[in-house]
Amino acid sequence: MIGGERAEDWLARMEAPGAEQHREAFELWHRDPANAAAYAALRRDFDRTTQVSVDQVAALARAHDAARRKKTQRWAIAATILLSLSAGFAWITMSTGPGDSRIAQEATTGGRSLDDGTLVALSDGSRIETRFTPDERIVTLSGGHALFTVAHDASRPFRVVAGGSVTTALGTIFEVDLLGVAPRIHLIQGSVEVAVKSGDRRALRLAPGESAEVSFEGPQRVPTTASPVVARKIDAERTKLGTILTSANAVNSQKIGLADPALANLLVSGRFEIDDGEALARKLAAALGLVVISRPDSLILARP
Repeated sequence: MIGGERAEDWLARMEAPGAEQHREAFELWHRDPANAAAYAALRRDFDRTTQVSVDQVAALARAHDAARRKKTQRWAIAATILLSLSAGFAWITMSTGPGDSRIAQEATTGGRSLDDGTLVALSDGSRIETRFTPDERIVTLSGGHALFTVAHDASRPFRVVAGGSVTTALGTIFEVDLLGVAPRIHLIQGSVEVAVKSGDRRALRLAPGESAEVSFEGPQRVPTTASPVVARKIDAERTKLGTILTSANAVNSQKIGLADPALANLLVSGRFEIDDGEALARKLAAALGLVVISRPDSLILARP
């Protein structure tokens, strides 16, 4: 494999706090199809480790190590992975509890995956703070522009507070823009309700393609204008394949489908450029052990 690094080494680094400092080197290593396949296989085992014992975790690490390595080396590697991944799991578990609050790094462009699987593309120096509880999901947007691809959860409404506005969705794709005088919301797919943050809470329901601005007098529909340039890259961390495809298909003319709807639940990690449908499909296929079927009007991911 490129650079002599193994999937075990990279999984340990990318699951521990401070993973972003290794992101560029990881992406270079991950471009090799053999590396991507090895990482995906180990990733699937790792996703099951919350339901197995410590001994079983060590066994998974040993199984992915090269057979030629000495026994003492295998156990050293397994122990390192176990400690690193345990730290990562502790961080993930603590960050998803009731009343959790997290602030994303300021970015002029970039995609982020939230704890519920929602994808957020930030631009123009926007920042978000999240507060997820068993009853609702609240994201506060400060400045800039953001595109949300919301993971569906009927039991927990997804609300974005931006300026004096609050937008509520269950599972949809919409943009929130704070670059103007008043918050502007543009609906791409699904359905949202837009209201004033405080005072009169009468909501305005938007249909796909519609936009609204929210002043102190309440939300009003406005003509739809060209959308600001949004992020075309997504940093996925154990994100469902279906969520990534939904976001990609919203901005890409070449749609990607699934031969089996169950594939939408596969978890994938990595950085993906979503504005090139064919390249995205092939990278996802390599990472998940799938194949790409080309059709005249679309690309289909399927099991071999």
